[in-house]
Amino acid sequence: MYYLAQILIVLILFSIQTTWLGMFSIGGVVPDLALIWVVYCAVHCSRTMGVGSGVITGILQDSLSGGLLGVNTLSKSFIALFFSALKDKFYVEGVIPVAFFLILSSLFDGLVFYLSMNTVLGGEVATSFLYQSLPAYSLYNGIVGPVLFFALNHLEGWLKLKTSKFYMTWVK
Repeated sequence: MYYLAQILIVLILFSIQTTWLGMFSIGGVVPDLALIWVVYCAVHCSRTMGVGSGVITGILQDSLSGGLLGVNTLSKSFIALFFSALKDKFYVEGVIPVAFFLILSSLFDGLVFYLSMNTVLGGEVATSFLYQSLPAYSLYNGIVGPVLFFALNHLEGWLKLKTSKFYMTWVK
């Protein structure tokens, strides 16, 4: 039940990302809800689930993007591995730490995208991406991320409460 709810959350986030988020575009930049989800899972779940969410989310994002396959899988997997491995060494709670780590994750995600596209596809991404779109993308994720973390924390608490009651009543 808990994992089914996690899959449903990913589907809802992807639906929002691909349909409504374009209305909130600032300078052609929208936040990456998949990246925020991956960082959330890496920080709040086990290492296996954190890295697994990075791989699965990256594959889904690559499949839906229609671009070069593997770029999102690579970046999301590395970000999930980084936060899963170091989550015990950093305090990632509160607005400022969450925003800071999401900005760093967004910068890494954007750099992987830029370098992959320029090396594999021979320079199809303009260099203005590095100093115009990437900082805006990072800041936008840093602003939206803590709000989404807050909502996901409450949803996770509610899910754990409901699933524990479900298992307790099912066993009786």
